[in-house]
Amino acid sequence: MLTHRTLVFPVEPKDSRLTWIQQEFRLLVNKSIRMALQGDIRSRARLNRVGYAILSRDHAVYKQYIPSAFEVALATLKVYRRRLREGKSSSIPYMHRQMLKAENQSYRLDRATGRLRIPLRAREHIEIQLSVSAWHHRFLEDPEWELGSLTVVPGKILLVVRMVRPKTYQPTAAIALDTNEDSLDGVIASDGSAACVIITLGGIRQVQEVHFRRRRKLARKKANDRRVKQKLLRREGLRERHRVLQRLHRTSKAIVSLAEQRKAAVVLEDLTLHATRSHSQRMNRRLSSWPRGEIHRQIEYKAALEGVPVIKVNPAWTSKTCPVCGARRRDRVGKVFVCLMCDWEMDRQINAGLNILKTALASNEALARAVRFQPGALRHDVVISLYDLFRRGTGAREEPSGVESSRPMGRRQNPKRT
Repeated sequence: MLTHRTLVFPVEPKDSRLTWIQQEFRLLVNKSIRMALQGDIRSRARLNRVGYAILSRDHAVYKQYIPSAFEVALATLKVYRRRLREGKSSSIPYMHRQMLKAENQSYRLDRATGRLRIPLRAREHIEIQLSVSAWHHRFLEDPEWELGSLTVVPGKILLVVRMVRPKTYQPTAAIALDTNEDSLDGVIASDGSAACVIITLGGIRQVQEVHFRRRRKLARKKANDRRVKQKLLRREGLRERHRVLQRLHRTSKAIVSLAEQRKAAVVLEDLTLHATRSHSQRMNRRLSSWPRGEIHRQIEYKAALEGVPVIKVNPAWTSKTCPVCGARRRDRVGKVFVCLMCDWEMDRQINAGLNILKTALASNEALARAVRFQPGALRHDVVISLYDLFRRGTGAREEPSGVESSRPMGRRQNPKRT
């Protein structure tokens, strides 16, 4: 199975010919859409037989761009036809934005220097010097990553690279994590040992609170100037996104590296939470900004690149079930879970991690043979915080905001109800 990554390069359009080829490609796509609708065409081969000669005659462009335009047009029509089948209102699609999509046979890229050659028409091409960073070189210098399609849009170039996904190894340990607002809490278990862990997310919730207050203040201050207000809010939102993603990437990379070192499987919850009327407006805002899906997505794709198995389990009742006797509590559980049947007592989020691990062992026979542990052995275990170990010598420079030092990092406020 192939794994794909997209490399993004910023580009300043200094040559007007680059803008011209994007405009021509947009016309090719729109004409292809009209041809496919008139003839009820759904395959690229049939659209190629009908429209290739017409578009070749009307547009003096590099001929391999025409099949790429057919592919973009059919993908757009696929969404349009699905909406019609579902009974949703939808207008005939039309591409407004300029773009160019080229397959790997069309362009030439010097992977060492970042020199890109894009053909325009017969015996005419344009050369662009890409701004290649150290992160880009990690993929371009690795021969296992093959070049895929190239997409040019105003302001940037998107290059798809692909490689054969490494075979997933047979795990001999498991890292079960309960996803919360401030941290990932759970247990690392193998056949010989087990330990409770807390992996903090670097104060993401506090960062979001700071930027929310800044956006609200800017919105009130610039209420009479919508253009300036939108510009300032967009800049503030982008800054928040970069700070949050930095922390998530650092944490997910550390989790996958730890799992690879210990030949462990990463066990996560299959979370599908939605805002409800039972919560306040403030709580619904926190739930919508909680990056639970993003941290899972990063862990999953990074684990796929390293061959680390990822197991998703049902999160229902994980925080309210006793891992020793299996009894459930129907009432509200505070920070500490106390079983009313066997007097088991454990931090609620660590307790959820134990139940997530038990569910994974029950559903995966191979993992159950490799990992054997008793929850009772962790009753007096010391909780290990791994975030400080992960961040030593890794990651970008921190950007201080003042909120990290004013609030305790270990504060627990979890809106999830399981």
